[in-house]
Amino acid sequence: MRVLLTLALALGLSVSLASADDVKSGPPADKSIGGAFQVKAITGDKAGTELCYVCQYNAQKRPAVVLIFTQKADDNLVSVVKAVDAVQKNNEKLGTVVVGVGGVTAADFEKIQTTHKLTTPLTVAVEKDGPEKYTLNKEAAVTVLVYKEGGKVQQNFAFKSTKEAADKAKDIAAAAEKAVK
Repeated sequence: MRVLLTLALALGLSVSLASADDVKSGPPADKSIGGAFQVKAITGDKAGTELCYVCQYNAQKRPAVVLIFTQKADDNLVSVVKAVDAVQKNNEKLGTVVVGVGGVTAADFEKIQTTHKLTTPLTVAVEKDGPEKYTLNKEAAVTVLVYKEGGKVQQNFAFKSTKEAADKAKDIAAAAEKAVK
């Protein structure tokens, strides 16, 4: 009996520790995104200009949008973007954009684009730490918001590292696929 109690206690403790490690960032599912914000486009059709992709995608009445906020530009991030690119290529009405925050620079994204030729526009937020209304957590290396037309968040992903995000790239792509249908 003592062994079972010890095992149950250990299991309960490990479950609570696992959930304590989860990072929360951005508006939760079933809430609205934080609204309009400005970025400087580094790649894509709008490269070199300052604009609001959220505004553009809303005006185009895109059925769904994937916003990827990142504090790091590396090959793990590329895995996430490529997964989203694959969905976008089969669903041209899906809006996608990567937003560099917290020190990600144009040079970081230019380097990635030269090597990987991504479809999703790579941008840098005008507000260094990202739009305040989006409540991005500085502990989250990557925050992904998948939202439907009108701005309601369908799914929110937040990761402490780009490696964790890359490990969930298929889940992010599946959420984008589901949202655009």
